[in-house]
Amino acid sequence: MSNTTTVTGSVADSLRDARVALRSAHYEPALELLDGCEDWPGAYSEEAVLLKAETMGRTDPVGAVSYLMSVEDIFESTAGRFNFAIQLGKAHACVRAFSQADSRYADARALMHAVPAGPETMAYHDLRMRWLRRECDPSAPEAQLAVLHPDPSTAASAYSYRAFLHLGNGDPASHVADLKRAVAYATLPAPEPVDVLTLATSIHALAQFAFETADGEAIAAARAAADALVWTPDVQVQHFTTIRALGWDAFMRGRAAEAQWAFKDARALASHAAWRVMAHVDRAYVARMSGNDFWAAEELAQADAVAYDIRWGTTHGEERQLLVMLAVLHAGTDAPRAQRYASMYSQIGTESIDPVFAFHKDPRATAFAKYAEGRIEQTLGRNDAAIAALTEAYAIFHASAYHFRATLTATALAELTGDTRWTEAATRHAGAYPDCPLAMHAQESVAREEAMPAQLSPLQRQIARAICTGADAAELSRRFSRSMFTIERQISIVLNAFGVTSRSALLHEARRRQLA
Repeated sequence: MSNTTTVTGSVADSLRDARVALRSAHYEPALELLDGCEDWPGAYSEEAVLLKAETMGRTDPVGAVSYLMSVEDIFESTAGRFNFAIQLGKAHACVRAFSQADSRYADARALMHAVPAGPETMAYHDLRMRWLRRECDPSAPEAQLAVLHPDPSTAASAYSYRAFLHLGNGDPASHVADLKRAVAYATLPAPEPVDVLTLATSIHALAQFAFETADGEAIAAARAAADALVWTPDVQVQHFTTIRALGWDAFMRGRAAEAQWAFKDARALASHAAWRVMAHVDRAYVARMSGNDFWAAEELAQADAVAYDIRWGTTHGEERQLLVMLAVLHAGTDAPRAQRYASMYSQIGTESIDPVFAFHKDPRATAFAKYAEGRIEQTLGRNDAAIAALTEAYAIFHASAYHFRATLTATALAELTGDTRWTEAATRHAGAYPDCPLAMHAQESVAREEAMPAQLSPLQRQIARAICTGADAAELSRRFSRSMFTIERQISIVLNAFGVTSRSALLHEARRRQLA
């Protein structure tokens, strides 16, 4: 065997292995295999350089643009020039340099009929540009042609992009249908791995939407795809968020233990502080809804410890909503801490409360922001403002059949107003999930408020709840930033209102009233 043949075989093997590594979401190994590929012989260098640029683009889009501009002279074949124009157009689009992307795509369009699957490849990138520009027309010709691409990775990605065009166009059923088509590639046989990043992103999107809308078939499809996918550290974000969505679906369907295990698994994947807080808060919420207040308090304390050092101004999406959840979870027993979280959230603002929905002009972006605003106003004691914001949020969640959020919003409104209309709405939405533990939560919340002596102030009600969880006067003084004298006086008022003379008697009376 000649030395040239040996080198060519080695290069071909490296190219194949790098392509598999890229699609399997092992980006550093892929780059190592492609080191020095600019000097590989013949057509190998063209294909390898493009693969290297695509791999770089997964973690450093700006670097991918610079790299491609430096190797333009390598491409001589028609296929090479077409794919170079495609890859550079994609790289420009990733950094939102749309005019440069359009220019490169125009170069590719002139060559597309001279290369295999050229029209389908061009259609895919046109579809992607439509998504980036928020032009939500899933019936556009490129949206129909792109999903016919012979490469399974490209076809799966096309279905995912088209799914979000459907969502932005107000068609959630078609959104779910296309996401299910995308994730199905996780379980279909293919000669090479289907791109793991594409599948991971689509699985999370489907699991989240299916859980929120109580779509049992869609959640089953997401779970099957998640089980089949080989997750890697390079898709850790999607892995974490998928496990959370599946955990919340399990909780809403009455499987609290399964939910707690899922949140524990998610915590093990948490690569930064906000995610660790998220996992602790999830476990605290489920523990509280399951009646395990001690476990809930323990998880909440761990969340507080991690949350203390987070720079919340740099967060977005569900990370930022953690401030709302922390405020709500603390509101009943630690008002000062709850108000601190609420004030932090108010100061930062509600932008990017759900970037995906906001990106596609989906009205649920407004609903998320209004729900957060309402819960913060409720925590701060501004009930009229809270009711107005939550009512607006509920109307959108209800119209979108977003049953989980509608349940939470209606429950909050029931607590604030005591109106049975909201209690019934919360029960109805919770009923979309079999054996949902929140189905009776709204009635119980209203009943607990009604069981409190009417003459107690909001502060005194919080003190009563805190005493029932075992807090002594010193702890209450710290929590509520009041002197011991003031706290002892407030405790005396609480005891008199309940018609008892000791804290042990108060606990007994609270249990009789089903407050503890």
